Amino acid sequence: MKKFSIFLGIAFFCLVIFLIGIKIRSLSYNDDGQKLAVRWEGFYHDYNFRDMGSSLNECLGETIFRADVMLRAAGWFSGWSCDGVGNPETIFSLNYDPGKAERYFCQSDNGKTIGRFHNTNFKLKDLEFPATWENEQMRSAACAFLGDIFLEVAQEKKTLLHCDAGRDRTGTIAALIAALVAEKNKVLNNRMLDAIECDYRKTTSLDREKYGRMKNFIRYLQTQGGVAMFLQEQCLVDGELLQQVANNLTHPTYGSQLEN
Repeated sequence: MKKFSIFLGIAFFCLVIFLIGIKIRSLSYNDDGQKLAVRWEGFYHDYNFRDMGSSLNECLGETIFRADVMLRAAGWFSGWSCDGVGNPETIFSLNYDPGKAERYFCQSDNGKTIGRFHNTNFKLKDLEFPATWENEQMRSAACAFLGDIFLEVAQEKKTLLHCDAGRDRTGTIAALIAALVAEKNKVLNNRMLDAIECDYRKTTSLDREKYGRMKNFIRYLQTQGGVAMFLQEQCLVDGELLQQVANNLTHPTYGSQLEN
């Protein structure tokens, strides 16, 4: 009994030291003076992490998307190792909250990779609803995110998207990107819409009442002229950049598969 008590005491001491180390990381600030977020829940919470290309290919049962470029996750990774979220070169924090003013980040041997954001005065939300894009503030911020993401993908940088749960905001941006790639490859059909919805539903915290939101959003864009047209008109993204993004996110063997 005494040995067991000693063991528990040592284990508790080690845990305290470990958690203190994590807390110290959260006390640091980045170059612009904003505090860095450490999500203690990341010690036990599911990151809801997945490689977007691999996930979509799994949903399709076919290899169309390139893996190891676009990643998605919940925010629980912040403060922890970049290994847990695929070692991204760039992070986009769709859940930035100006009230808390915390920057999400991960740790690697090369230092911290800190998330970017484009909504300085408000919280981004409800991107899966067409009406939201009629709000100039929301549209402008969402488009700034998309434009920045597209530039990173065009440079073939491994890019992580995240929000709080990695579900709705992340899901919408991921759905837009996936639909763009599919449209450029002329495969944005019902099967692809099902795959985009399938990727969305892999988030275990998703309420059933939200089922169909990604599919319905992309279907709406199709009735308005298509995904590329939407991005060009709403976000003023250059058509050549959209094509480059689609090329970089299409699996290199997909074209040869079609020829065969």
